[in-house]
Amino acid sequence: MLKKITFVFGFLFILNSCTVQQKIASENNWYAFLKTNSEKLESSKIYEFSDGMIRMHGGNIGYLMSQKSYRNFELSLEYRWNMDEKYTGKGKKNSGVMYNIPSDSPDKVWPKGIQFQIKENTTGDFIFLDQITAKVNGKATEAGASVTSPKFTDNERPYGEWNSVVVRSFNGHIKQFLNGKLVNECTDATSAEGRISLNYEGSAIDFKNIVVKKISKN
Repeated sequence: MLKKITFVFGFLFILNSCTVQQKIASENNWYAFLKTNSEKLESSKIYEFSDGMIRMHGGNIGYLMSQKSYRNFELSLEYRWNMDEKYTGKGKKNSGVMYNIPSDSPDKVWPKGIQFQIKENTTGDFIFLDQITAKVNGKATEAGASVTSPKFTDNERPYGEWNSVVVRSFNGHIKQFLNGKLVNECTDATSAEGRISLNYEGSAIDFKNIVVKKISKN
């Protein structure tokens, strides 16, 4: 039997043998960081936690950052664009989920790490930030401030519908899935462990069922 610790809003961390379940307040899982502020902020004072969802909207660009760091994991979650008229905004809808953010990397918009791009027409792209590199189709990516490696295929659902995201990261070998389909893959990533963030880039978005599982192979 697997040991597991369950957090509110769907956080599940599978560890060793024997079963233990623990629920903690959401603000203990995350802290918030805004482009306009240089300090860590209480997550629930910046973003909305309700009905089992994390709802990100408003005028301040920033993110929620996990308090913990992870290595060799599967991250799964669901997202949808918030279609409420008061939040819709203009331009292409844009967000992202970052992972393998080094624990010693300073907070900034945007931090060092790897992003699963969530954006109109480009959901599933890799974004390698702050000199992170990897091999995609056997070819090394360039080091840079923000380097994109496009998704292999499309699989995003229409606006307002829930989409499922899965990231499997094992010793630098990373697979990104969108709605059950493999949309991107890399090996030899130079950041193989770290924290996780949910990015808010001005487009109202909801997240739910956020789960992290420890894995022993990819």
